[in-house]
Amino acid sequence: MDFSRVTDFRLAKAGPGGGMADETIQKVFVKEDSGATIRCDACGLVKTIDTQSFTSLPPVVRIRCACTAVFPVRFEYRKFYRKSTNLEGTYHVLFDERDIPDLSLARKTINCRIENISMHGAGFSALGRHRIEKNARIILGFTLDNPKRTWIEKTGVVQLVEGSYLGLRFDEPASTDRELGFYLMP
Repeated sequence: MDFSRVTDFRLAKAGPGGGMADETIQKVFVKEDSGATIRCDACGLVKTIDTQSFTSLPPVVRIRCACTAVFPVRFEYRKFYRKSTNLEGTYHVLFDERDIPDLSLARKTINCRIENISMHGAGFSALGRHRIEKNARIILGFTLDNPKRTWIEKTGVVQLVEGSYLGLRFDEPASTDRELGFYLMP
């Protein structure tokens, strides 16, 4: 975690209790070449740093800018763009792979809100209580907010469970679905 080679930004020590409760955490995406672009909201300085030498950063770090501003940053290691969404959807836990339901019949039964989608997965919040655990198999259906109002169904494996929020990794990438692939273009 040596930021000493970065002249404009350095890791800052967290104060008592971490001091990030009311602060907005800046998401910084780390590219395949390990480059990450950080922006200081106080002075507008933008700097791309090489994160390759950081072997184990905590999920959120505090950064000190040359202007003395200190702010929290979360490094996101993603291969694909993730689009923020606010789509109504429906999900169903798959107990038997041979009995995959046709969710298009259940379009009006909204039980989740899709918050983000990428080529390989989606993040969504269940609208009621659930007992879904990591590695559960799910089918997720939702209508895109594109002009065609395209209905999408994807099966996958739950990779993350944080309260009502679930992270789903698709069995097949969105590139196999033309409409969804087009929708995800930045």
